[in-house]
Amino acid sequence: YDGTNWTPSNDSSSSSIEFIYIGHGESNAYSNSPHGSGNITSSSDLYVYDTSPTNTITGATISSTNNWVSSITLPSGNYIVSGQTRLEFSSSGYAAYAFYDSSNNVLSQMGVIGTNRSTYGGAGDLAYSIIELSSQTTIKLRIQAMNGLDTGANQGNTPSEHGIIIIEKLS
Repeated sequence: YDGTNWTPSNDSSSSSIEFIYIGHGESNAYSNSPHGSGNITSSSDLYVYDTSPTNTITGATISSTNNWVSSITLPSGNYIVSGQTRLEFSSSGYAAYAFYDSSNNVLSQMGVIGTNRSTYGGAGDLAYSIIELSSQTTIKLRIQAMNGLDTGANQGNTPSEHGIIIIEKLS
């Protein structure tokens, strides 16, 4: 718009979007993750499997063990974060999870999965938010609440094949 009329013009944007993409649907048993084969609790960290995560955010680092991503360290700035997982249940239940910082402060709305999620009516299965970081911050996915989750040994490949984290830098 030139102030009077809509007129054709070239896109003057030369910058590209910086982003992180983790979770390409590869198969690996969750018992191989840092969680191991034990019980999953309402304060367990969640791990996302990826043998070659994409990271184009300048100054960001991805921490992993045996290709299981445990956390992402982001420089100061504004970001859209989204994360999703799928887990196995031993009975009808639910798992609510969100992004946390390294001091275990909640940074995002929660995602909820499972067959018995009525307690969280209206919540989707995506942990999602815009986060504003004033300094370098390490973030992770973590369970907020759960019921009926199976052990790490019985998760099989489900978390590795369905876990995903996408982070887009806004500024």
